[in-house]
Amino acid sequence: MFRFHSCVGVLAAMLIFSKIVVGQASLTITGVIEDGSGATIAGAKVSLIRQDTNEIKKSTSGEDGTFSLNDVSQGDYVLKVEMKGFEAYQKSVSVGSQTWKPLKITLKIEAAKEQVNVNADSADELSTSDSDAATTRVDDDLLRKLPTLSDDVLPLIEKFASPPAQGTEGLSIIIDGVEGNSIDLPASAIRKIRIDRNPYSALFQHPGKAKVEVTTEHGHRKRYDGGLAMYDRNSLFDARNAFAKFAPDLDRRLVQANLGGPLLGKSSSFYISAERSMLDQDAIVNAVTLAGPLVANVPTTQHRDNIFARMQWWVSPLHTLYATYTFTDHTYHNKTVGGFNLPEQGVHDGRQKHSVTLDYSAMIPANLRNDLRFSFTHDNDQIGNAAANPAVIVNDAFTAGPSQVFTHDDRRNFDLQDTVYYGHGKHVATFGARLRTNLIDAFDASNFGGSFEFASLGEYAAGNPFLFHIVRGDPNIGFSVLVANGFVQDEVQATPQLTLTFGLRYDWQSTIDNRNNFAPRFAFAFSPGKSKKTVIRGGAGIFYDNLPGSATEQSLLYDGARLRELVISNPSFPNPFLTGETITPAPSIIRVAPDLQAPYLSQTSVGVEQELWHKNSLTVEYSFLHGTHLFRSRNINAPFPQTEVRPDPNFLNINQVESSAFERSHSLTVTFRGRLGKFFEPYAQYVFSNTTNNTDGIFSLPANSYDLRPEIGPADFDWRHRFNLMGAVTLPWACRLGLVLSAMSAAPFNITTGFDNNGDTVANDRPAGVTRNTGRGPGSTQLDLRFTKSFSVPLLWGEQRAKLKRNSLEFSVDAFNAINHTNINGIVGVLSSPFFGRANSALEARTIQLSVRYIFRR
Repeated sequence: MFRFHSCVGVLAAMLIFSKIVVGQASLTITGVIEDGSGATIAGAKVSLIRQDTNEIKKSTSGEDGTFSLNDVSQGDYVLKVEMKGFEAYQKSVSVGSQTWKPLKITLKIEAAKEQVNVNADSADELSTSDSDAATTRVDDDLLRKLPTLSDDVLPLIEKFASPPAQGTEGLSIIIDGVEGNSIDLPASAIRKIRIDRNPYSALFQHPGKAKVEVTTEHGHRKRYDGGLAMYDRNSLFDARNAFAKFAPDLDRRLVQANLGGPLLGKSSSFYISAERSMLDQDAIVNAVTLAGPLVANVPTTQHRDNIFARMQWWVSPLHTLYATYTFTDHTYHNKTVGGFNLPEQGVHDGRQKHSVTLDYSAMIPANLRNDLRFSFTHDNDQIGNAAANPAVIVNDAFTAGPSQVFTHDDRRNFDLQDTVYYGHGKHVATFGARLRTNLIDAFDASNFGGSFEFASLGEYAAGNPFLFHIVRGDPNIGFSVLVANGFVQDEVQATPQLTLTFGLRYDWQSTIDNRNNFAPRFAFAFSPGKSKKTVIRGGAGIFYDNLPGSATEQSLLYDGARLRELVISNPSFPNPFLTGETITPAPSIIRVAPDLQAPYLSQTSVGVEQELWHKNSLTVEYSFLHGTHLFRSRNINAPFPQTEVRPDPNFLNINQVESSAFERSHSLTVTFRGRLGKFFEPYAQYVFSNTTNNTDGIFSLPANSYDLRPEIGPADFDWRHRFNLMGAVTLPWACRLGLVLSAMSAAPFNITTGFDNNGDTVANDRPAGVTRNTGRGPGSTQLDLRFTKSFSVPLLWGEQRAKLKRNSLEFSVDAFNAINHTNINGIVGVLSSPFFGRANSALEARTIQLSVRYIFRR
């Protein structure tokens, strides 16, 4: 009720303030900016300078090339448009009382530069627009300069995201406005990537640092662009992994091609990109069996095909329609092998995904734009096969026998959303809605072969497992999830130095009965003085999360009727049915709490952005996050302490998904971006943070389901210090050096006994007096480098000398973990394990990648 009244108060304040700041009637000048081919230009700086007072109004063209200048009074002006790589546009205009029709501005490519390169992290002049906050921006030009492993850009982008702000299903990936959780695109299909844009925007469900916005490439209407790239890695050039006896075999090949250009005249274009990745490498097994330590290299194979196609139609200068298609086919042989998992634990993993998106954008004179988008995704995953024998699990020593994972999911998602942008006077209002339907057919026959669990090697040698469990029943289930949301937002240019943004969002999901999910948002940006070299930004907002489909799937499957889990405590081995203290027909079930609420994050932040010198800025920001009603699981039918009596004798375990957890996070972020001299373009970010919570995830169980106080501790991702640097150095003779440096302090780890001390059939008990995540491992450091040499290449049939730069050949050498620093995956915290206090696996040692890329424009 309190949140509802708060939302109503925010809306009332927004309406009252709107009346106050709106002055006399004024005009709005809108338009679209294109290049000579008719392709829209995003990020162009638009200035309107009043000739008698030198008053300046500014705007920046959006993704579709449109711009809007609000609250323009009558008078004589000079209109200027600037964009790197294009000639500046300037025109004298007179503004009267008549309504202006949308302008169409065409920019010409600079005569001295045939290749257009847009700087990804330009910091020309600080802006009070909320969308120009300390955003991490990477465009296609910068991506080519930075070291990326087989052109996989997601690991690079994740370094600048905030783990505490992410939802239950991890980082939110938004591709051309469609939300997902992966980037299933060839890297050549990516035009721009941004993190933390509009951190308090009501258009998005998650905070700015928890979402990645990806904009794809499109073809031009007057020329053809294309390229061909090949990447290769081989263990011949690699260092030995710290836990391997010898350098693992590795052979990785990637072939990538792209082509775009006009289609059916000048009113449409196409773009297609495809890649095939083939990886043969060794997984490192590092375990201890009764025969002693076991270290082995196990061959694994991965194949991945990605295809992206886009067709775009310019129906008119202000109406655009495009359609995209994405295909992904990923196969993985011997997945899950490595670490404690012995070679026989390998499984086959296959995934296919088809996605189609239709988008229609219309700019209606003179100050309204409507974006209508529909998408369909079909995702098919299959992991593992039926197991004929049980698995043997010795806690953090080894896992043997066939893998018990056997799942098959078929998901079809329909997504419809509509967004309207309306500018009037000092206001830019945005409102819209989204409806998404997920149809899921699931198959889960995991653990149909059964699993023995041993607390230690000594117990395994004596043949004394503490648990055997096996699943029987019907593994098929079908269900649907409906998600809907609506939002309204008003960005007010109160003064030339002050921008205020008021927003309200509502999220609803069919699998949660709670309906009071109103999320108010507020943000401001203030620049004292006329120089605009300093901008103070801040905001506050509430962000709701969804219940993952996996929770609904598990609760429907493990309901005690469809699937039944037979659990035997202290069974005989290898035949568990000969003896055993407890043989129970009572099923173990998973359920969703009837009073489940949607979890939400409350975020508040304030920061100062200061221009140090030309094109260089420093941002310091403090942020506080408080998570309420976060998801966790709890066994509400665990035996009462010091007894073997369970509350409900009709069931064994009742693992209930609840919204009873919390999270608190404080962070201080310092960001530098700009250009040092004429050669180095760095983007550096340091984060000092402290995050506390009492859950490790939606299916994570506490050590004692009747006492949750010891669960309060550092979050799994509580790295106190994080530093990331990416940049490119321009060298003589058409050479350049790209680098990515990452360093972070130690992550926490949990300490457990390795035994089921309280009889709840889960061996996650901790020693007396020890709380969750009390251990700390070592930090990590990694430096990745890319050296590139470019050559201008004429076409075989010849071309003018002035056009040589349109075609280039690039040779690159990448060194990942160039300093060969050992970065471990984690510390073993099980007291009964022979590895306690040590690591048994590490990230890759130094690896070398060679690549060649041909780029042409015709």
